[in-house]
Amino acid sequence: MQKRDAWERFYGTRPRPWGGAIELPAIPENGRVLEIGCGGGRMLLPCSKKIGTGGDSAELVGMDPSRNALLALAGECPGVLVQGDAASLPFGDGSFSLVICRHVLEHLRRPERTEAAAEMLRVLKKGGRLHFEAFSTGDARFRKGKQIEERTFLRGDGIIHHYFEEEEARHLFKGASAITITRHGWSEKAGLEPMARESLVADVLR
Repeated sequence: MQKRDAWERFYGTRPRPWGGAIELPAIPENGRVLEIGCGGGRMLLPCSKKIGTGGDSAELVGMDPSRNALLALAGECPGVLVQGDAASLPFGDGSFSLVICRHVLEHLRRPERTEAAAEMLRVLKKGGRLHFEAFSTGDARFRKGKQIEERTFLRGDGIIHHYFEEEEARHLFKGASAITITRHGWSEKAGLEPMARESLVADVLR
């Protein structure tokens, strides 16, 4: 409950916490798309617009543990919004052609990360794809906060931040048919100084 309360507080004051352009994964035609941890809609809303102008009948589902986040999206996203947890997805086996999980697993402890990864593969249909992204140990914010597990830190807002290494990501999705992992680095301002950010991006084939 403490973890969910932290996210309710977060989205209660910042319904659109992140902005800027973002690269979307390919949307399968006439398939079902699930975004886990849709939050403020930074991925979900552009995906819904892409589906809406593409002329296909793809169905979009957004899921988040925060009721405040979903309430902020209601009326803006034509897809289905579901409140739930990544470690226990309320969907049947093979329900989706594409699953998007961007900056979600880093906010879970190790057992939940393992369960969530298994759940994502479970709800993917055979041949379906998972788009996964999470911050890596090359990120400037690595080690910020109180360490509670290996490479996992708790910050003052009550939110957990885990930083991934490539082999860990490969192990999490070891049940997949194929996985390709790349590192994505960029720079953003932190006050007057530039700050180096880095994430792992995985393309996972079921």
